[in-house]
Amino acid sequence: MRIVLLGGTGFIGSSIVEHLLLAGHQVAVVHRGRRLPPPGSTSLIAERSDPGPLHTALETFHPEALIDMIAYTATDADQVLTVLPPHLRRLTVVSSGDVYASYGAFLGHDPSPPSANPSAETAALRRDRYPYRAQATSPSDVRYGYDKILVEERYRDRSPVPVTILRLPMVYGPCDPNHRMAADIARLRDAPSGVLTLHPEEAAWRCTRGYVVDVGAAIALATTHPTALGRTYNVGEVDAWTTREWLETIAHSINLPIVIRESPGTAPSLPARWTVPVVTATNRIRMELGYVEPIGHSEGVRLSARAMSGRSDG
Repeated sequence: MRIVLLGGTGFIGSSIVEHLLLAGHQVAVVHRGRRLPPPGSTSLIAERSDPGPLHTALETFHPEALIDMIAYTATDADQVLTVLPPHLRRLTVVSSGDVYASYGAFLGHDPSPPSANPSAETAALRRDRYPYRAQATSPSDVRYGYDKILVEERYRDRSPVPVTILRLPMVYGPCDPNHRMAADIARLRDAPSGVLTLHPEEAAWRCTRGYVVDVGAAIALATTHPTALGRTYNVGEVDAWTTREWLETIAHSINLPIVIRESPGTAPSLPARWTVPVVTATNRIRMELGYVEPIGHSEGVRLSARAMSGRSDG
């Protein structure tokens, strides 16, 4: 299959490209020329906001499938919808688990959901829109207009081809631009006298995570599997670890002696409703597409933690 990615030079995109190439697909990456796509893929330089070059790039490659990694606003979706090539057969939209009402409740924007069960693909979505607007420094800040709910709606409503939506978890791994695990490693190393104290609610909080290689494999599979046409899937690990379990696993992976204690007098690391878990049910992609993580969370955490801490042994 001929597949083009918008945003295939970054953290998750590069992993998707590698999985697709290994499966024998022809892959092109539309990018701005700041970073080269993975070897073996075709490089197409264009800005998504410039319809002329973007249209030319897509027409040149003649893709059967398109993966949009970097649609953050409804406008981002519109920019692609206006230049879709006529021979396209399917479209994959990378979304986020932050669309669910549980995430809105965690942020304190929505009421707490009546159940703490994992959010399936049919679960209620956030009532509040633009979840990060308060953090934006100006209307040009991507956080001002960001909302994956609106992206999903726009693509579903206006795409001339079937749309597959993939709602991602908190993705970790080397080269994570959000530095999630790197921040946790620093937090562990900076703990006074080797003791990290957590607020009990934060220590017990659960969220769904995913190792970047495993997430890339899920997106590649859903983009090429016939059953995935028009479907929505949560992507992420089966087991949603607590914050305490997550930090203890990282510490063990880098042989860092650390004691984690809980104290109600310790302020949480972020202002949020830590009693609301942000967990998604990921059985649909496993049952319908036969998805299995190629690496898995135990090995994924070990590889990530050692790479970020400078360890290469083991």
